[in-house]
Amino acid sequence: MGITIYYIICTAISCLLLYSILSFIRQHNVLHILFFVFICIANFGYTFLAVSKSLDEALLANKISYIGAFLPFVMILSNAQFCRMKLPAWTVAVLCALNLVQLFFVNTIGVNDLYYREVKLGSYRGVSYLIKTYGPGHTYYIILLIFETLTALAVIFYALKKKKNTTYNTIIFLGVGVLFSVLVLIIERRISLEIDLVPLSYIINAFIYLHISYRTQVYGISAGIMNMYEEKTNYVCISLDENFRLMDYNKNAAVLFPEIPDIHIDTDDYPKEKDLYRLLVLWAKDIASKGLKEDEKTIPLGELIFRATVRERLSKKGSSTGYVIEMIDDTAFQKNLKIMERTMDDLDRARESAIRASHAKSDFMANMSHEIRTPINAITGMNEMIIREAKEKQILEYAGYISEAGSQLLSIVNDILDFEKIEAGKLDLSEGEYSLGRIIRSVYQMMHPKAEGKGVDFSIHADPHLPDGLFGDENRIRQILINIISNGIKYTPKGLVTMVVGGSMAGPDRVELRFEIRDTGIGIKEEDMERIFDSFERVDSRRNRSVEGTGLGLAISRELVTKMNGRIDASSVYGKGSTFTVLIPQTVTDKKEIGSWQRSEIVKEDGKERITINSPDMRILAVDDMPLNLIVIEKFLSMSRLKLDKATSAKQALKLIAANRYDVVLMDHFMPEMDGVEALQKIRAMGGRYETLPVIAVTANAITGSREEYISMGFQDYISKPVDYNTLVDILLRYCP
Repeated sequence: MGITIYYIICTAISCLLLYSILSFIRQHNVLHILFFVFICIANFGYTFLAVSKSLDEALLANKISYIGAFLPFVMILSNAQFCRMKLPAWTVAVLCALNLVQLFFVNTIGVNDLYYREVKLGSYRGVSYLIKTYGPGHTYYIILLIFETLTALAVIFYALKKKKNTTYNTIIFLGVGVLFSVLVLIIERRISLEIDLVPLSYIINAFIYLHISYRTQVYGISAGIMNMYEEKTNYVCISLDENFRLMDYNKNAAVLFPEIPDIHIDTDDYPKEKDLYRLLVLWAKDIASKGLKEDEKTIPLGELIFRATVRERLSKKGSSTGYVIEMIDDTAFQKNLKIMERTMDDLDRARESAIRASHAKSDFMANMSHEIRTPINAITGMNEMIIREAKEKQILEYAGYISEAGSQLLSIVNDILDFEKIEAGKLDLSEGEYSLGRIIRSVYQMMHPKAEGKGVDFSIHADPHLPDGLFGDENRIRQILINIISNGIKYTPKGLVTMVVGGSMAGPDRVELRFEIRDTGIGIKEEDMERIFDSFERVDSRRNRSVEGTGLGLAISRELVTKMNGRIDASSVYGKGSTFTVLIPQTVTDKKEIGSWQRSEIVKEDGKERITINSPDMRILAVDDMPLNLIVIEKFLSMSRLKLDKATSAKQALKLIAANRYDVVLMDHFMPEMDGVEALQKIRAMGGRYETLPVIAVTANAITGSREEYISMGFQDYISKPVDYNTLVDILLRYCP
C-alpha cells in the first residue's frame, strides 16, 4: 500500500507544479508547459500501473507512463531556450525523427514483440507491476536516452563556456537536473528497488524548471529594460539582481565598461582591478543599506560627463527584484551648466549693483519728497491765510490760481512717490473699517468743482441698497476713483462724466464693488488701448499736449486695484468717449444700506471738513426728556438743510407724529410716564404709513448686543449716547426723501 501512496503523491505533486507554472509565470512558454504536462501524464501512468487488476490495464498504464520517454527531447529544447541558444534545424529534425521511431515502438507494446519479447503481470505487496523480457525496441530506447542525455549536457557545457548572457545559476540548475536523471538511470540499472525512482526524478526536474522559469521571468524584466535603451546612443544601462549580481547590460555599457563582457551573468565574480564597475555595485549596495529607492550623481569619465542614476526595481507586490543603473551622456548639458553658472554669477553681481542703485534712488526720492513738500506746504499754507484774510477780489483771484497750481504740483509729487513705491514693492495697503457712502460723498465734493470749472457736468449714480460698512483701504479706493475721474474730466472738453456705483454680494460677508466711470470725451484709439495703463504714457500726445499730468495715474490705479485682488478694464470709441470699469472685492462689516448719498454736502467749519445733510424737505422729530440732549442734536444739525422738531416726552411726540408727516423719529428709550419702546408700539398701532415710519433708538444703553436688541424690538436703527456727529449724519442720510 505504501508504494501506491508514493506514486499517488508523486502524481499529485506533478499536478501542483503544473498549476504553479500556469499561475505564477506571466509569460508562458509552450515547451516548458509541455514538460510539466508530460510529467503529470507519466506519473499518472505509474500510479495506474500500481493499481491495475489485469494485464491489459497494466499494458495501457505502461504506455501512458512511457510519455516520460519524450521528456529528454523536450528537455533539450527547453534547455536551449533557457540558455538563449538556437539549435540548428537539422538537429531538431533528427531528434524529432528518432523520437517518432520510439513512439512507434511504445504504441505497439502488446501487439508485437519488438519492445518486449514477453510480458506478464506480477504483484508485490498488493502493488501490480510488469514482468518483462526486453526486445530490440527497448535497446533502441536506452541508446536514444543516452544520446539525448549527452546532447542535453552538451547544450549546458556550451552555454557555460560560450554564452555570457546566460545566467550562471540557470546553467548550474539545468546541469543538476540532467545529472540527477543520469544518476536515477544508473541506480535503476545497478540496484533492484521496491519502487521506481523515475517519478521522483521527474518531480526534481519539474522543481528545477519552475525555479528557472521564475528567474527567467525576473531576468526578462531586466531584458525589457535593456531593450528600451539598446537603440539610444547616449544611454548606458546595467541591471543587477537583488543580491547585486550582474543580470544584463546594453551595448553601450559594454563599450564604456570593457570588463563587463568578461563577467558571467548571475555572479558577483568580476575583475576587482576595474574600479568603476566595482564602485557602481558598491553604490547600489550603499543605497540599499540606507533604505533609499533611488539616488543620482555625476560621474566624469575622461572628457565625458555622465549623469548616473541607481534605482531599486520592485515587483507588483512591492518586493525588491534588483537594481537598475542608468548613465546618460550629459557632457553638453554640464558644459552649458557651467556657462550658465558663470552667467548667473554675472547676473547676481548685476543684480546687487541694481539693488544698490535702487536703494540710492529710493533715498533720493525720500529726500526729494521732503525737500519738495516742505516749500509746497509753506506756499499752500500761506496762500490759505491770504484767502481767509484778503478782502480784495483780484487778490483772492490770484490766490485761487496759486491754490490750484499748488494742488496740481502736490498731486504730481504724490504720483511719482507712489510709483516709486510700486517699483520698489513697498506700496502697502492700510486697511480698516470705512463708510462707502462717505467715499462717494467725498469724491463728489472733490471732483464736482473741478468739472464745474471746466464746464463739464459731473454726476454720480449709486445703488442705495449697497452695504455701507466695509473693510478695506478707504484712501486708496478714493485715490483710484479720483485718478480715473480726473482723467475723464481732463479729456472731456465738453459733455459729461458719470460714475455709476453698484455691486453684487459674493458671499454672506463679501461684496464685489463695481465702479463704472463714463465720459463723453475725445476717446482712445484702438491701437493705443494696450498702452493706457503703462507708466509715463500719454497716448495721442500731439492732440493732448496741453493736458497736464505725469501719465502715472492709470498705472498707479491698476497696481492698487491688483493689490486689492480686483480688476480694472477700459473700453473706448475714438471721438465719442471712454468707459473705465473697476471691480474691487471688499468685506462687509455693516449691512446697513448707503441710502441716498446725494443729499449730503461737505462744508468747512473751523478749518475742518464736515458732512452735512442737504435735504430741505426732510423733517425730523427728536424725542428726549433731557432738553440738553435735544440742544446737542440741534447743534449738530444746525449746518444741515432740514426741518427739526423737538419733544420732551413720549406723549408730546405722539401728538406731533399724529399731526405732522415726519421722515425720521429720533426716540430716547428711558423717559418718565412712557418710555421709547412703549411709544414705538403705539406708533406702529396707528397703522398705515406709521407701520414703516423710521424710528431710531437713541439711548445710553451701549452694552454689546444693544443694537441687535433694539432692532428686534422694531426700531429701524440705533444710536448710542453720547451721540457722535458722523454717526448721526450717516444714519439720517439713509432715510433722506
